[in-house]
Amino acid sequence: MNKNRKVELSTIIGKGSKIKGTIYVQGGIRVDGEVEGTIESDGFVTIGSSGVAKANIKADECLISGKVIGNVICKDAIELDRSARMNGDIVAKILKIHTGAVFNGNSSMTSDSKTIRKPIITENVEKKEPTE
Repeated sequence: MNKNRKVELSTIIGKGSKIKGTIYVQGGIRVDGEVEGTIESDGFVTIGSSGVAKANIKADECLISGKVIGNVICKDAIELDRSARMNGDIVAKILKIHTGAVFNGNSSMTSDSKTIRKPIITENVEKKEPTE
């Protein structure tokens, strides 16, 4: 995935915005605010460094720089930037994870979206007792 590539954005969810529900976008979408629900695009989905998506995402390609809690299905490629925090499963032909990114989940490098078996992940952080 080339960061200098021109990406057509048809929708921008700005910092400070909060949306709940299903978003379907023709073209690209950039999220710098918060989305809870589902994001579907026939283009490029970008979750900016200030963006939070508690959502399942389905798109041709994705660039994650912010926080995603949910499953992501990409027809082509997904890239987790160094500031990315991803909790969920990924299905994509190409997976690129930069040093510093956090990815907790399973990945499958296929075009079969049926490989994701579990629903959206909720905030279930295990409490661990400190070791001495």
